[in-house]
Amino acid sequence: MVRVKHQKSGRRNYYQNKNSNVSHTNSSYQNTIQIDQHGFFVTFCSSKESFVRNEVYNLLNRFADQLFGAEFSDEKEVETADLDDLDSALENEKDKLKSSNKKVRRFQIVKSGTKHSFFVITTLPTLSINKLTESIFDTTIKAKEQHSRYIERLLPISFICKAYDDDLRRLIIKREFIDQLLSLDTENSTVWFDVQAKKSNNTLLKSSQLEEIIISDLLSRKPEDLNGKVFKRDYKKPQIHILLHVIRNVILISIVRNFDLYKKYNLSSINLAVTTTEEGKQQHQQPTKIIFEAAEEEEDDDDGVEDEGEEKTDK
Repeated sequence: MVRVKHQKSGRRNYYQNKNSNVSHTNSSYQNTIQIDQHGFFVTFCSSKESFVRNEVYNLLNRFADQLFGAEFSDEKEVETADLDDLDSALENEKDKLKSSNKKVRRFQIVKSGTKHSFFVITTLPTLSINKLTESIFDTTIKAKEQHSRYIERLLPISFICKAYDDDLRRLIIKREFIDQLLSLDTENSTVWFDVQAKKSNNTLLKSSQLEEIIISDLLSRKPEDLNGKVFKRDYKKPQIHILLHVIRNVILISIVRNFDLYKKYNLSSINLAVTTTEEGKQQHQQPTKIIFEAAEEEEDDDDGVEDEGEEKTDK
């Protein structure tokens, strides 16, 4: 009689695959855009995403250190007496690595849901992301220096909600939304604004409908609730732009100023304008020198010909 052993590998593999799928879904969930986040929406034209990631981290960290200080400034300095002992020095390095891994970094890149783009989550306050972005564009324009190579668009995102009309209405009635609008224009009593919406990988919502929700809400606000200010829409040159970008099941909301000056927050267009201006100045200076030198040479040649002619006639 032959005894048949029951193989339990299938059952074991079932639970292993089930656990692996759970961990995979959790990691993928954390690596995507979530509601109530804020940060930066980055687009790029290069296929080498790793280069773009390094450039974004370097650019944001460099300007953030200048504006807000170092990221981890509360680290304790190591005593010199402990460094003399090799074992204590190694333990100290291990503690540093553990503590740095536990800390949440200032910037973290996640998937956006569209090609050639990603989203950068930040721990900075909502008002600080506009300040950081404006500093990057102002420095590029004034100093006429190119600070990026692969980044195409760098847009600050102040709010994120689900891609539903009711969720958008609940968001714009919050005080944080109005404070963001008023903080960008503190001088004038009338705040001129405009709303623009676009969609990516979403066919349920209409851009015009989303725009109308925000426009009707802001125009109905009373000056008593806005510190004496009034919202009015300007189609041509508004002071503040409210940009809505629907990506799959979320809505990214930007509240920005200097929209035309920053060329719709397109950093590559700013870099191109800076380089073409410098090249134009160089090309404008060079022909004047060449023409002037050529004129001198022609005058010298003409003088030589006249002298030879005079000598022949005298003879």
